[in-house]
Amino acid sequence: MKTIGLAPNPHKPDALQLAGEIATWLESRGLKPLLSPDAAAAVGMAHLGADDERLARTDMLIILGGDGTMLRWSRLAAPHGTPMLGVNFGHYGFITEIDPDELQSSIERVLAGDYAVSERVVLRAVVITDDKPAATYYGLNDVVVSKGPLARMVALHTFVNGKFIATYAADGIIVASPTGSTAYSLSAGGPVVHPDVSVLVITPVCPHTLNVRSLVVPDSEKVQIVGQAREGEADLMLTLDGQLGQHLGCSDAVEIGKAEFAARLVQFDSQSFYDKLQTRLRWGERYST
Repeated sequence: MKTIGLAPNPHKPDALQLAGEIATWLESRGLKPLLSPDAAAAVGMAHLGADDERLARTDMLIILGGDGTMLRWSRLAAPHGTPMLGVNFGHYGFITEIDPDELQSSIERVLAGDYAVSERVVLRAVVITDDKPAATYYGLNDVVVSKGPLARMVALHTFVNGKFIATYAADGIIVASPTGSTAYSLSAGGPVVHPDVSVLVITPVCPHTLNVRSLVVPDSEKVQIVGQAREGEADLMLTLDGQLGQHLGCSDAVEIGKAEFAARLVQFDSQSFYDKLQTRLRWGERYST
């Protein structure tokens, strides 16, 4: 590795400070660090500034922030196959791999080849208008089709590979990747899925029935959701990773499947998923008053 990108959350001073310190250390090792222009200016290293596209194409991208920062950069870096190392400056840090005080030693391990890469499914969502693809989006965690701002249910016709599954009367439907199974899908009652399992998880949000459960399908399948919104009412909403959104027309459909590329996350411990279940989601912990 010769060029290493540093992508700190600009709203976290500690992340910016560590990015500056690591940039100096990388230069002392004969490596070329790059930062976003704002971050580079904030740490007094404007000469290291690079745009998002250049950062996303480095030999390794170090992301200093929480899961939200990881999700944003995964959409930029994943199409280029760039390995990403997440440094946790957030609350849960379920996608991030290490704590801030481990960064320097972790880079040493990467340079020595002592690491693995976890290939994570990226979701591809295509909005179909008048039977034609109108827009394409990508997300690491989940794709959600949901109601607008009014407090009312919507009817969501759901198909898998063209086979009708059900019409859900609900607030929305989540289609999650294994990585996203511990995010919004989990809050809606979906299962926890190991990131190496090749599936998609379909979970309705607040369904108006007692006999609905999540549906787990192979990630080789395509899920299609067609909303039934009435003219004159609020449109439906498409959301990816809780960060990107588009209003949907009353006749629009959304087709969701696995993208042609994966997100590549740097890992040092193959059992870290189970550790995070225990330490960050408090899996199996009993509470007493």
